[in-house]
Amino acid sequence: MLGRDTPWRQGSLIAQAVAIAAGLFDESSASHKRTIVITHDCDLPNEKETQVEVMVCEVIDKVDQNFGRARNVRRLHLAFEQQSGEELFLELQMTSKQWISKSLIAGDAKPDGDWLISDDEKRALKQWLAARYGRPAFPNAFENHLRKKTGKYSVEQQLSNELEKVSSYLVGVFFDLGETRAVEITNGIPYDLKIIVVYDASEGGQPARLAAEEVASEIRDIFRAAYGPPESATQIALENCEAVADTFFPLSGLRKVDQWRVEFISLRQDPSEVFFAVGELPV
Repeated sequence: MLGRDTPWRQGSLIAQAVAIAAGLFDESSASHKRTIVITHDCDLPNEKETQVEVMVCEVIDKVDQNFGRARNVRRLHLAFEQQSGEELFLELQMTSKQWISKSLIAGDAKPDGDWLISDDEKRALKQWLAARYGRPAFPNAFENHLRKKTGKYSVEQQLSNELEKVSSYLVGVFFDLGETRAVEITNGIPYDLKIIVVYDASEGGQPARLAAEEVASEIRDIFRAAYGPPESATQIALENCEAVADTFFPLSGLRKVDQWRVEFISLRQDPSEVFFAVGELPV
């Protein structure tokens, strides 16, 4: 078993020989496959945990930003680096998770120390793993209303299209359904909705603010065209959609809203040591 002083961590790469011996892939595949540990740091030395969760990854030529920084909940691109500066790029897929006996990495087996994962990359890994299971479940009736088509695309798709244009500036999009966040409404009474478009003020500055304000205006137009003005809406009444800087989005506000997960928007942390999984936050 692994002791408290184990060098194994979430994000550690398993040496090729160990991965082959564990049957994770064969020797002929070793040139384009690597295995990463995804079990949480605290669970690795836990005596009650007899297995380790891993992912077999594909070696890729470079990081595609569409799959970097936990933008996509199904695929993640990570970068590892040697002290010499040489880089290794991997693609992780949620469907590639496997379990191996902890005994296979115990004893003299050590992580592949040639390749190191940075704090930022490990943070992306943690957020990506959390996002898979932490996405909020909105009421079915509300989701059905979002799929209403106006023209060629549904409201949901129109929102995604507009947000994708400014995704590099955004931290997240949050829906506030108030007291109806877990209520199925099917009697013609609309869901009262507020939308908060949170932009990265620290890195994005004024361009981020202008982009977020523009997309907030576009969202208001989309909802008005689909559902009518809030006073006469029967499905979703958009009370407000505003752009807010991440530096002015307090924890008290986060407790009241749910993140509407858009796969191309990065999951970020500010400050870096504080982490909230995507989905409902603790009350």
